[in-house]
Amino acid sequence: MQYHSVVEGSTRLKVPVGGGVTKREEVFYNPHMALNRDLTVALCKRLNPGSFLDLMAGTGARGLRVACESGVDVTLNDLNPRAVDLIGENARSNGLDVSVENIEARRILADRMFDYVDVDPFGTPVEFVESAVSSVRRGGVLGVCATDTSALCGSYPRACMRKYDATPLRCDCYDEIGLRILVGFIARTAMRQGRGVEPLLSHSTRHYIRCQVRVVGRPSQTLKNLSYLQYCFNCLWRGYRRLEEIRPLCECGGELRVAGPLWSGRCSDQQTCNVLADEILSGNYGCRSEASRLLELLAGEQTLNLPYYDLHKLCSRNSVSAPPMKSASKEAESLGFMFLRVHFNSTGFKTDMPIGQLGELIRG
Repeated sequence: MQYHSVVEGSTRLKVPVGGGVTKREEVFYNPHMALNRDLTVALCKRLNPGSFLDLMAGTGARGLRVACESGVDVTLNDLNPRAVDLIGENARSNGLDVSVENIEARRILADRMFDYVDVDPFGTPVEFVESAVSSVRRGGVLGVCATDTSALCGSYPRACMRKYDATPLRCDCYDEIGLRILVGFIARTAMRQGRGVEPLLSHSTRHYIRCQVRVVGRPSQTLKNLSYLQYCFNCLWRGYRRLEEIRPLCECGGELRVAGPLWSGRCSDQQTCNVLADEILSGNYGCRSEASRLLELLAGEQTLNLPYYDLHKLCSRNSVSAPPMKSASKEAESLGFMFLRVHFNSTGFKTDMPIGQLGELIRG
């Protein structure tokens, strides 16, 4: 295998040539996850956890950056001996004193406790979540990344039901549903251990879904934020309902489909988003522009805890051409309603306008 050097933040890394973004690669490194790692480093710098575990470290990019740029006590683990050797080499080249382990992931989670555990496998994180939750100290943070978006977002619903014990839905807000299914799965796993979660930062970006939650001692508030999403393909209404509130038909007469169980509360903490935005702007981050825009959108989304709409889908359903987003926003706000852009896609928005009135606005 051939290697070359890259720099992320203030950390120099020796990584495989070609990126190493497939499961066949001997040592894993994904250059497209630099944004993901920037946000992890920024969060660690602001939260200052006492200890950090990079569970499946690959080249060590995430854990070494956390150690180098935030000064946190870091443990990096990988089952691949070649990866462990490369992590050690990268640590030495950056002058870092970190712990490097070569242990099966669930074994290290069972044996030790950490203030921050990061789970970033190739594919689904499902098999590691239960052990990871139990390995996080009370008040600590669990970071989870999922790249099996085809399951979470509804392309393969049976795979989602098998892995996450939840039903996805392939509709215009499929990626938000997928994100909420992942957060909901983590929350339900924590509840089985008598614990709860508080989402700090959750987003769906490129090919992955990523969430970071605080693990707390009591599950009572967590239970209140678990429900289902109902969706009407006829009028495009969508909303959250508890199990006992689920209805078969929409007010328009169309069938109501069901997705979930999922997290129906806020998926990110607005204050955390704002604090991270300040950190990103003031620090040495390669994805500064992209991260700042993402955090701005995430902070805005939390103002209104409703599923998002897609403007083009609404216009297509009403047989009209799509207006510019700025025009639609101005019209909705002039009527006293909120219109919030979302990070999921460039034509997505959240609004508190009733679906009937929204249709009238679209039709002009």
